Amino acid sequence: MTRTVLALAALLASTAHALAGDGFDYAPPVAPAPPDLGGLVTRLLLLTLALVGLCAGTVWWARRANRPAGGAGDGGGHLKLEGSLPLDRTCAVHLIAVDGQTVALTTDGTGLRSLVVLSETFETALEAVGRREVIAEAEPEPAAPAPKEPEPPKWSADDVSQLLQRIIRRADGPGVHLEPALRHDQP
Repeated sequence: MTRTVLALAALLASTAHALAGDGFDYAPPVAPAPPDLGGLVTRLLLLTLALVGLCAGTVWWARRANRPAGGAGDGGGHLKLEGSLPLDRTCAVHLIAVDGQTVALTTDGTGLRSLVVLSETFETALEAVGRREVIAEAEPEPAAPAPKEPEPPKWSADDVSQLLQRIIRRADGPGVHLEPALRHDQP
């Protein structure tokens, strides 16, 4: 084994001396050219516009795909949304005109909650209230009766003493001590 180690050491010493010449000098690599700033900005703008166009096309396609097959999208002219009133994050009231009648819909997070057909239009109700006010102004109102004062409770002396005895018994529980003058059971 010593012969092998000595042979390797002699080989290494002879080759190291021969290789230590000019072939192993370090030369740093050449730096690449800096990127073109105009080209980078142009590429950024073009790709951004392409992405925005792709998003707009997707939204347009989704709206077109979700349209009803009838074409108009409003039930052939029979349905019209009059208004919506959001009550909170998930609940809302919607007024819909259906063939001349108004329908109130209430919705929540689970879907449709109620459907009420309103009997008359708001303008008709206002006219009826206006007519009632005109009639009410023509007729004098009867005077309101005077308010009655509440009558004091009619308690007898026995009722008051029984009530006080019950209060004292409740208050004479653990941790509550009454003065001897307030106790009825002591002379």
